[in-house]
Amino acid sequence: GFKLETVPMHPATFALAVPWESAAQHADAMANLSRTALVAVLLRDREGGRVRVDGDGKPVVSYRLSAYDAAHLRRGLAEGARLLEAAGAQEIWAPHARWIAYRPDGSGSAREHWLEQMDRAGYAPNQIQLATFHQMASCRMGTSPKDSVVSAEHEVWGSPGLYVADASTFPSASGVNPMLTIMGIAHRAAGIIAAKV
Repeated sequence: GFKLETVPMHPATFALAVPWESAAQHADAMANLSRTALVAVLLRDREGGRVRVDGDGKPVVSYRLSAYDAAHLRRGLAEGARLLEAAGAQEIWAPHARWIAYRPDGSGSAREHWLEQMDRAGYAPNQIQLATFHQMASCRMGTSPKDSVVSAEHEVWGSPGLYVADASTFPSASGVNPMLTIMGIAHRAAGIIAAKV
């Protein structure tokens, strides 16, 4: 499913997230930053993506929001909007490429119309801004180099002395803020490395 999270909105982050269709509209949104609240919809996507290396050794990122995950995102946006309405929001928008906003009417019908507009705009690349934080599972830990990047001792297979001690060693995305788990992994890896020195 999804989780809702509120975080402080740094001007640079807000400038990236706010939709706009003109310089004046963007300037107005930035001028209202001090009266803007964010509700982030955190998904633990089921389908995920893939990073591969092309013939020139450059990374190629492939990611599309699946229909399954898009449905969770839509529900998360709807619930985030309900939360903002309860908090007294005067206008609610989502980070689509187009400006899609509504003013709560107390009945929920404005929200439903807003959700329909977002459905028409879509959730595909370049239609809605998706961001990723706390990237996890790109260097999975495991018991074999066939299906993992690092061993159970945090050492990269085939590269003695090279260790990984962050969220990339997770077997998959945790679905929650991984700060404490990362600290635990780093502590464990430090102990393993220290014992070898």
